Amino acid sequence: MQNKIALVTGAASGIGAEVARQLSAAGARVALCDVNEAAGAALATELGGEFIACDVSRFEAVERVVGECVERLGVPDYAHLNAGIMTVPTNDPFLAIEDVSLDQYRHILGVNLDGVFHGVKALLPLMREKGGAITITASVAGFGALPVDPLYSATKHAVIGFGRSVALANEGGTVRINVICPGVVDTAIVPDSFRGPEFGVMPPAMMAAEVVDLLQNGANGEVRAKLKDRPGFAVPPADLGA
Repeated sequence: MQNKIALVTGAASGIGAEVARQLSAAGARVALCDVNEAAGAALATELGGEFIACDVSRFEAVERVVGECVERLGVPDYAHLNAGIMTVPTNDPFLAIEDVSLDQYRHILGVNLDGVFHGVKALLPLMREKGGAITITASVAGFGALPVDPLYSATKHAVIGFGRSVALANEGGTVRINVICPGVVDTAIVPDSFRGPEFGVMPPAMMAAEVVDLLQNGANGEVRAKLKDRPGFAVPPADLGA
């Protein structure tokens, strides 16, 4: 990682912050991107990185961030598209789907799905010349159902499918695209009701180590899940019986 360039979205806290720390500790120069300017700038100062404010739901913002990263540090070798939210703020009551407002619907899709598309669209053409990897944060909720937040689950299903499909579309190219699917991680978006011992809550640093490994060593198209009680494992595409 020495002198490599990395860009991380959702980098002000949680998994993204730990990924930025571990990349920086390994010698990478890191651009930290987040809507939380105070926390993001403080962490960037701590790590000797660059903070660039960014709302990933807006393509023009992501395009600007990538341009600033190139100007300040260079074209990224690695990118972690990590920004994500749940439908309601942490510890607000979950909503029946019919009670979700159109603004809430558009907001979670804008961050969780549009944000990934915007990142790949802006980064992939620039990264092809030097090669590298883009790792997308999804969730184990993208393999099944999450009744308390169907939209969160839907966006993570979509991100997994998007990552696999774009990876196959670019098979044989210089940029590997893969997906990390965490179980429950001790981050700001996780409600208190999910923090009991039965959920196997992981520290962000544990997840960050998987992300860094995927960036360095993960296969193109790999979708990897990580639970607290077992090593990370690749999840194959569903067998449709074809």
